Amino acid sequence: MPDRPSPPQSHVRTTVLFPADLAGWPDGSPLYGYAHPDTGQTLVLDSCGNQPPRHQPRAVLLGWLEPQATGNDELAAADAPSLVVRRDGELLRFWLDGQPCQAQPYDLESALFSRHTCLLEERRLQDAGVIICGCGSVGGLAALELARSGVGRFLLIDPDLLSLENLCRHPCGLADVGRRKVDATAERIHQINPNAVVQVQATTIERLDPAVVQAFASGAEPSGEAQCAEAARQGGPITLMLACADSRRADRHAARLAAALELPFLAIGLWERAFAGEIFYSHPAEPMPCYGCAFEELSQGGQGNHGTGEMGGEERQSLQALSGKQESQRRFYATEAALEKLDFQPGLGIDIAYVTQIGLKLALDLLNLHTPSYAPRLLGKLSQFTLVCNSNDPRLGGERAEIFSHPLQVTTSIQVGYGQGCPPCRWRD
Repeated sequence: MPDRPSPPQSHVRTTVLFPADLAGWPDGSPLYGYAHPDTGQTLVLDSCGNQPPRHQPRAVLLGWLEPQATGNDELAAADAPSLVVRRDGELLRFWLDGQPCQAQPYDLESALFSRHTCLLEERRLQDAGVIICGCGSVGGLAALELARSGVGRFLLIDPDLLSLENLCRHPCGLADVGRRKVDATAERIHQINPNAVVQVQATTIERLDPAVVQAFASGAEPSGEAQCAEAARQGGPITLMLACADSRRADRHAARLAAALELPFLAIGLWERAFAGEIFYSHPAEPMPCYGCAFEELSQGGQGNHGTGEMGGEERQSLQALSGKQESQRRFYATEAALEKLDFQPGLGIDIAYVTQIGLKLALDLLNLHTPSYAPRLLGKLSQFTLVCNSNDPRLGGERAEIFSHPLQVTTSIQVGYGQGCPPCRWRD
């Protein structure tokens, strides 16, 4: 068992934050949480008297909830646990290291997202779900930001382990090196919202049984696909398919699953060295080309209309060449084998985050398609396929960087058409 926290310094004002329903816990309940002696702040976790608290493996045992004293209620610091909570009639009295201390109740559900008032509808997002295909630099950041936004259900899919080389771009840290990315990310989600429902699958989206995705999207109801479509039509909770894998093949597979289950789909990817990125979305609320359509048209120069607003003919040809790369090629930054050939570290975290955050605004828009009070951030303002430029300097992106007119450019005019042989679109016809 971890060591008890050191007593706070005498000049630090001590405060214990405790669950508002603590008085209803049984006598003798263990009190788990986190203590910070340097600031005098202690947080008792809401474990309902169970041990240890769910999803909080790093919490320490702080003390116990004791029954009402029958005699002298003074505590000897040498004999008492670090934290003692004792009943006094209908009240609770708190001692930390033998000294009386201040205490403040909290309600996790209301406090956690209180700063979102008038911005997001918390209840709807608690029931909303996100299937994240790939939990690397993009998917890991996306998972944590969506958890902070109030999304309550996650299915994390990734076969990889976290390595030392990942740390400069991934939200997890040294303690997570060697762990599965899905497990490390799940723990970080629960550090933000311990009530979040998180399922993990240490595999690729192509190898995952589609029934797992179907069950998650339908809220584990046996009705499966029909349940997903019916929930969307009736304005119920939405499940989003978020593709953050490192290959187009994986993203296309995720897009086909999303089309079959009538789920909104969003793909976020970075080009080599993260000099630019791409964002694609579709949703079943209205007819629109799917991910497969988009890249069939862009790569083959077919019927897709790229518009005339921001991109001319030469830029269009460059875009088509970019979009037509081999299916097995990694999309993020550079291949591992190519790292030694580069004279600087590719894919800075700040560049990855810029593209990802724009994509996550669309993610929130898609998750709130049926929320009347929600004001969309980007949906309806960006086209289905959006390019985001970090830098148009050829030293970072080579000749391909020249398709952008300035750094931080976000395109709005690229249009895509329906593919001639796209199964997902035929399913919906």
